[in-house]
Amino acid sequence: MPQSQAMPVNSPLLEQCFDEAVRHAAPSLGRCIDVAVSSLQQEEKDQRDVAARDRCARAWYTLIKHRQTWGPAFAQRLKGALQNGYNEGNTSSMALLSNSELLALVDDSAVNESIESAKVLQNLLPEVEQALAVLDARMSSLIGLHSVHAEKNPMRPSVYVRVLRDLIAGSESDPEIRTLWMRHLATPLGRELRTLYEQLALTLQKANVQEASYRVRLVADPQATKPPPPPKRDLLDFEFTPGGMAMPSTQSQTAHAETQWLPPMADLARSAPMLDHDVMQQFLEQGGPAFEQRLDASYYRALERERAELAAQAALPVLDEVVLEEERTRFRDLPAVDRPVRHVSIGSQLSGEWGKAASATERTRMLLELKEHAQSVAQAVGLDVVRKLVNQVARDPLLLAPVREAVVALEPALLQQAMTQPRFFGEDNHPARRLVESVAQRSFRYNDEFSEEFDSFFAPVREAFRTLNERASDDPKAFGETLEQLRGHWRSQDEREEQVKNDQLRALRHAEDRQALADRIAWDLSQRPDVENAPGFILDFIYGSWSLVLASAEMGLPATQEDLNAYRKAVSDLLWSIKKDVTLRRPAELFRIVPGLVKTLRRGLEVLGKSPAETQTFFDALLRLHEPVLGLRRAKVRSDSGHSDPIPLDDEAATALLVLEELAPATPEQRVPKAADQPWLGKNEMASAGFEDTIATDYGSLHGAEFDTSTSGALEDESALDAEQLLLSLREGAWVDLYSHGEWLRAQLTWASNRGTLFMFTSRGGRAHSMTKRVCVRLIRNRWLRPVEARPVVQAALDAVLTAGPPPVLEPVSQH
Repeated sequence: MPQSQAMPVNSPLLEQCFDEAVRHAAPSLGRCIDVAVSSLQQEEKDQRDVAARDRCARAWYTLIKHRQTWGPAFAQRLKGALQNGYNEGNTSSMALLSNSELLALVDDSAVNESIESAKVLQNLLPEVEQALAVLDARMSSLIGLHSVHAEKNPMRPSVYVRVLRDLIAGSESDPEIRTLWMRHLATPLGRELRTLYEQLALTLQKANVQEASYRVRLVADPQATKPPPPPKRDLLDFEFTPGGMAMPSTQSQTAHAETQWLPPMADLARSAPMLDHDVMQQFLEQGGPAFEQRLDASYYRALERERAELAAQAALPVLDEVVLEEERTRFRDLPAVDRPVRHVSIGSQLSGEWGKAASATERTRMLLELKEHAQSVAQAVGLDVVRKLVNQVARDPLLLAPVREAVVALEPALLQQAMTQPRFFGEDNHPARRLVESVAQRSFRYNDEFSEEFDSFFAPVREAFRTLNERASDDPKAFGETLEQLRGHWRSQDEREEQVKNDQLRALRHAEDRQALADRIAWDLSQRPDVENAPGFILDFIYGSWSLVLASAEMGLPATQEDLNAYRKAVSDLLWSIKKDVTLRRPAELFRIVPGLVKTLRRGLEVLGKSPAETQTFFDALLRLHEPVLGLRRAKVRSDSGHSDPIPLDDEAATALLVLEELAPATPEQRVPKAADQPWLGKNEMASAGFEDTIATDYGSLHGAEFDTSTSGALEDESALDAEQLLLSLREGAWVDLYSHGEWLRAQLTWASNRGTLFMFTSRGGRAHSMTKRVCVRLIRNRWLRPVEARPVVQAALDAVLTAGPPPVLEPVSQH
């Protein structure tokens, strides 16, 4: 074809590359943002200029805000750019943005941004240079060029930079902030593109796409029974034309139309699955006669070529254990939540502890052996589906790298299942699928692959997976037995932690129930006629502490019936004792009531868990209320008079009356009880619930650092609101990474109060971390509490391979 002419854009292999790039886009941008945020925060600390520091603070804060929405938007924009840019034959330079683009800009700041984008491109090119050179050569060949034309590579770095720049421009009006973002995103973007380019180059190599210096020619298959229809794919088979499923000539055209959407049988022999989304969806969800066809000769001929290529690859050197260990531990010294994602795929070489399954070549050999024994299309497609799903799970950034490697290592055993049950991965209850999902879900408890806790979890998993590979059984019961063994191990651990957690939750749930009952009791007390004209501090006491005392006694019935009666009577006595127009005329009755009243009040508060120091202010004020009667008593004794008319008060009593006048009746607002913002907890209850010693220190010592208060007022308010919304979006069972006492812990939200004001998280060993909403918000703002996305792993992998577009992106705040 002419040098300038490109292969039609509907090339399935090119579309496959585009799909891979689009799937890669959102999670890779998320990882880039995480690195950029850390880099901006460090630059903020290093800046001496106040304005520059504020600009850095605003840059990383707003970058966090955009993280969740940018991923899908970036993927969608990239998809359009790849398609449109290729169709239009865009020839922008790989290294620089086009001159016409720069000249079309009339705004100086826009020109500066384009220049800055070019600098970004130059900064990331060293990261991708080697991988890009290989991809340029094969991509040029794929689009029909004799020689390498890097500027015509539809996936060149400049495309990514322009898409990212346009996305940023639509999200931020300040050009200085945009420039900061682009500068700090450059290096991590380069690393992400390098990984993508390596994967794409490998895909093209396995599809037999030669480098551009070779002209690829499709040769007709002389053994075809009839002229093939136009090929659905290109550059997949260089000896035989991929003519689809050629039906016998005696079959009707209708029967042929029902199967021509299937991939060529030669494609099913490949070690790198070439299935498209529609075929897999039809296979897993509906099936049909087309999949029950027997494999033809072209399949087995292609299989022989695959085996020959594999034999050649087996002669290539592999990494030794020292190099693998260095790669695995390279970022060990970084905090667990800040380590970059370690790449894992079906092409990865694993640690020698996995035995034969450690070698990517050996795993592929096992796959081809099974394909050799396959007889039906369903078996061949089932094997490909397993490999695609294993690869998808292996690239899931939510899982720790050893867990993803374990799934890759288990591939031989999973492939064996596909020989007898080709669609097993589409069955929710199949033991093999349940095993993979259960291990993945269990692994969400851990955020550090180098911790002892993770190793105690992972060692039995590794041993179980190795045993399954050694058994090479096609009986699904083997997976079910393995899962039960692992669950038995987990169950013993969970029972210990569950008891601890239940004890902690019991205190919190009791406090919440008690507070709810106390709020209702307070409302009932507010309807009593004798609360009229009571001082505000008396009503605060009755509606607050004493309602809790009454609620606690009521919850303890029937054992606390006697105490409950005494506490209820104390309310009547207290309200009577503060009515000066009555008590001044009946002092003897007040003297009789007050000692027992005070004793009952103190006893009830002590049983509740309030210390004398907490309530001393109330009793001091109550004493001042009773002081006039005490003064009257002293005056009466001195006068030695027996008449019943009011006794003139001495100066001391008169002074006490003045104090009494200052204690004015409650305001209308005070007369209406208000529901407590959060349950009240006593000191012992707080200790049981995991509040530790954090109350006195405002939670600072819990985290071993000071809270950051350097942000401006407006930014701080906005940040607090966003953090509060994020906190309230969490549901029980949600996972978070929590920085506590100098280490990052993976914790689970196990309880939240009905009003969303108290939260309890539980980390390893059942250790509780309970906090108020205010403290949680501050931790989120300082990134010491980071929600972690968790979801069904196998179903997410299925969604990814069964949809033509990028799967729904569930961004993790913490990366592993």
